[in-house]
Amino acid sequence: MPRVLYVATVVKTHIMEFHIPYLKMLKEMGWETAVAARNDFDDPADCVIPYCDHYFDIPFERNPFKPGNIKAYKELKKVIDEGNYDIIHCHTPVGAMLTRLAAQDARKKGSKVFYTAHGFHFYKGAPLINWLAYYPVEKYLARKTDVLITINKEDYNRAKKSFKAGKIIYVPGVGIDINKFSKRIGNREEKRAEFGFKHDDFVLLSVGELITRKNHAVVLDALGALKKAGKLDNIQYVICGRGVLDAELKDKAASLGISNHVHFLGYRNDVSEICNAADIFVFMSLQEGLPVALMEAMACGLPAICSNIRGNTDLIENGKNGEIVENTAISVADAIENLQNEDALRNRYAQAAVTTIKHFDLSSVETEVRDIYTDEVAEIPWGGVKPEYLIAAIKYQRLKRELGIPLDATVLLSVGEVNVNKNHKVIIEVLPELADCWYVLCGRGPLMEEHRRLAESLGVSDRFIMTGYRTDVADFYSMADIFVFPSYREGLPVALMEAMAAELICVAAKNRGTDDLLEGSKLRFEATDVEDLKEKLKMTISSDCSGEVTRNVKHLQQFDLGNTLEAVKVLYCKEIHS
Repeated sequence: MPRVLYVATVVKTHIMEFHIPYLKMLKEMGWETAVAARNDFDDPADCVIPYCDHYFDIPFERNPFKPGNIKAYKELKKVIDEGNYDIIHCHTPVGAMLTRLAAQDARKKGSKVFYTAHGFHFYKGAPLINWLAYYPVEKYLARKTDVLITINKEDYNRAKKSFKAGKIIYVPGVGIDINKFSKRIGNREEKRAEFGFKHDDFVLLSVGELITRKNHAVVLDALGALKKAGKLDNIQYVICGRGVLDAELKDKAASLGISNHVHFLGYRNDVSEICNAADIFVFMSLQEGLPVALMEAMACGLPAICSNIRGNTDLIENGKNGEIVENTAISVADAIENLQNEDALRNRYAQAAVTTIKHFDLSSVETEVRDIYTDEVAEIPWGGVKPEYLIAAIKYQRLKRELGIPLDATVLLSVGEVNVNKNHKVIIEVLPELADCWYVLCGRGPLMEEHRRLAESLGVSDRFIMTGYRTDVADFYSMADIFVFPSYREGLPVALMEAMAAELICVAAKNRGTDDLLEGSKLRFEATDVEDLKEKLKMTISSDCSGEVTRNVKHLQQFDLGNTLEAVKVLYCKEIHS
């Protein structure tokens, strides 16, 4: 019987909310199931997970820098090492990070690690700190991931471009039960009467935690603007959710003079009925993965007004099945007024939303996940990623920032004197064909000005950086994605050996030195052949080259300084005693 371990930070607000259908599916497929997550129930005795054969209470902390995660890591590693799991499926940022570190030994024995990213913390418009802290960690841990599952198109495209997981797959969310949220669940008029609404009241609904990210404040400001314009009248706004901003949002409603139009309902287990009692759904969140609340509203046939962020744009096509507006009070107010006055438009959005959401039905998503589990996933022979390396990765992300390189760009690196033999011009010549690639050259020499002029003439001067001589070249190896070594001739190039030791993908021109170091590599090219180099670089950017890296690291061991010293020592001893 195959065995699976599900890992997430918490049980109540993650495992129970999103993964019970998948545990049920796996049981029906004949799998033995286990869950590792922190028991976050108010009463620990309430922690009973359906379709779970074994539960491990792991003391995860949501903050990755909390020392309690050291204990969590040790406990999780013991569970993984002793469990002999066929698949370890991790979720949530902290749970997924610790899982992929803890599963290193298990992967060597054949376990496969799946990671579902419920929305990367780095995204278009994300704060810089998110890119500095989370992006390098996810990028390096992708190498320890056999299957990376993304749930929105922005994350999928970025992962395909920048991450080297075994497989990168798009699945449309965690799925929703469309039948549960279909139109006319419950009695619309009875539910409206329960809240004291009149028949002709126009009811807005938002569902989500009362936290900054959900951005309920902008909707309150929009209602304030409508009040000033004398257009609030019969509009009622319902918010389902609880959180740290409860008092602050209530005070804001009072200060805007709209308290009698705003209804804070707290946590509700009848959201489907409330959806069907509302007229439009307003979702102005600042960040989402693929928002379940919006999906549920669409399944109910609610026209939606939402913010222009990833996740929302996966679901809503502006003017077709809802409206995407700027995250300002005026834009939201205008959209509310427009939909209030346009019955036909609301009906058209509602019908289109129901059609759209069928693709995200739980049964459809379950089928895709079932296929992933039953599909054979290729092994990734990759070395371990040390926790201290992940911390250091933040430093290298800052180096990108200092050089003016986009944080998610692909970085090509060369190290060596800037002269004719080193042949760096061939990389500059191919750079126009490599979108989103930056070329960094560490070294100085007589051709620096000539290379600058060449880059300008080809229109790539903004993506070509010469740093001159550097004493911190090791940091550049760690920052780069691909090392390119285009020399015409070499003895045994130290720079290439250093790049191999840094576990960089290495693309090199054919010469006697690279013949010795990159024996059997498919990433070697003729030094004068620009097209050959272009194809090799495109291959490394779009393909998984972890096998090349592993072979290079293993082959490099014979060139280790210790081995070289031992060989010279033997030679000296032999000659002295001959």
